[in-house]
Amino acid sequence: MDKILLLLIMMAPSIYAAGPRWDNTIGINDPDLTVITAAQQCHKSLINAPEYLEEWCEKAYSMGYWKALITLSLHTGDGTRLLEEAKKRVAAKEIEAYSTLAWLYGSGMFVGQDIDNAISLHKEFLALDTELPNSLVTTAHFELASLYKSQHNWLAVKEHAQYVIEHSALAYDKEQAVSLLQLANEKAQLKINY
Repeated sequence: MDKILLLLIMMAPSIYAAGPRWDNTIGINDPDLTVITAAQQCHKSLINAPEYLEEWCEKAYSMGYWKALITLSLHTGDGTRLLEEAKKRVAAKEIEAYSTLAWLYGSGMFVGQDIDNAISLHKEFLALDTELPNSLVTTAHFELASLYKSQHNWLAVKEHAQYVIEHSALAYDKEQAVSLLQLANEKAQLKINY
């Protein structure tokens, strides 16, 4: 009896982890399967069912959810398809592709790190002749401030951090932008004093 109780206590976290986050009842070939459900299964499988990740992410991708390639690339360690897809979508001016491609270049994930290219992508995104969601605009400004920080371009850091402070709806982003702004001011002051 004690062994069964100990086994149940040890299994409880894994049972819970598979419960609300992973649903084994969803069939990958179900004719009523939606893109949203396939995308959720793709993302959830990264932690809860890695043995199904490739199958679910390929399914989500085939149904039109191209960002499944992010999860798939992180899992396999090969971002070739993701890089090609993001480039193709940026060329077609798809707004959500810019941040993905900029992230790849800015982080050096699956490609040689190229901060200048990441900055150019964020700037190109901000210059698009279309209505852009405020959350994506403030995120682009935050990313620009961070990228310029890595280049020690304190004037640009201040400009983009200030934008985030004035326009972001998220308190955490504003706090991070304030920290970037303070750092930029300190660094600019040091430069003036020398």
